Amino acid sequence: MFLYFGFFGQRGRPDVILAQQDPRIGGVAPLASYARLSLGVPGLTSRLPTFGAFADAKMDQVLGPLASSAVRFGATTLDHMIFLNRGDHFEARPLPHEAQLAPAFYAGIADFDGDGQEDLFLSQNFFATDVATPRYDAGRSLLLRGDGAGGLEAVPGQRSGLIVYGEQRGAAYADFDRDGRLDIAVSQNGDSTRLFRNVGAKPGLRVTLVGPAGNPSAVGAQMRLRYGERAGPVREIQAGSGYWSENGAVQVLGRADEPTALWIRWPGGEGREQVVPLTAGQREVTVRMP
Repeated sequence: MFLYFGFFGQRGRPDVILAQQDPRIGGVAPLASYARLSLGVPGLTSRLPTFGAFADAKMDQVLGPLASSAVRFGATTLDHMIFLNRGDHFEARPLPHEAQLAPAFYAGIADFDGDGQEDLFLSQNFFATDVATPRYDAGRSLLLRGDGAGGLEAVPGQRSGLIVYGEQRGAAYADFDRDGRLDIAVSQNGDSTRLFRNVGAKPGLRVTLVGPAGNPSAVGAQMRLRYGERAGPVREIQAGSGYWSENGAVQVLGRADEPTALWIRWPGGEGREQVVPLTAGQREVTVRMP
């Protein structure tokens, strides 16, 4: 279990120390170095004058008189997680191993392969760490294929074609070439922005919603395909989609089967719903807010 201790340093400002259980000494020990902590914890070098003494010290000894006023927080896991809304509770699931290798700035949820189930794309890596921490550069962007029940499978870059080795930041999806497949743009800190054209997905239904004068893109609207009495996943039009990013307003909904209708909930909530019939093989639809 990883623990954080909040305390007031020599400059009177709150600070945090990352610590963990150390079985060798039978207690919680700091993860920061002796040199770094000696700059922020008053009286540390007097209480623990040698590296050997510091190596055997528990957190109470490290903090000294500050231990009684420190606030301790615990973390049961440091995994990147997904929380599935089950109605009366959220079910926590760790993301696949490939998603744990580096931080992610953008998480785009859409149907990137066109199978009618929502997927997840992550832009990864972070280089601006502190002096004692190596940069997080093990990610190269990641597509996670959804199964429609909350499961996600990592798709290798060799298969998806999504390979970016730089410090990825904002990203966004849109059907920029109007072929019914969602393409992805990925920015990099200090490097070029990459645009990936989707050529492998099954083409879906392009949906353009036209809202009122103050909201022409119908931001906040939700939509889903219907297959008779069965419904597909919900997609929402959003004004922001992550780190300095915004996905395209025109949505592409993947088809698990031949859809019979498009369900729309316009901005404003319940009572503003609409069902638009679809014809077999229809590739695009534009709907104006009634």
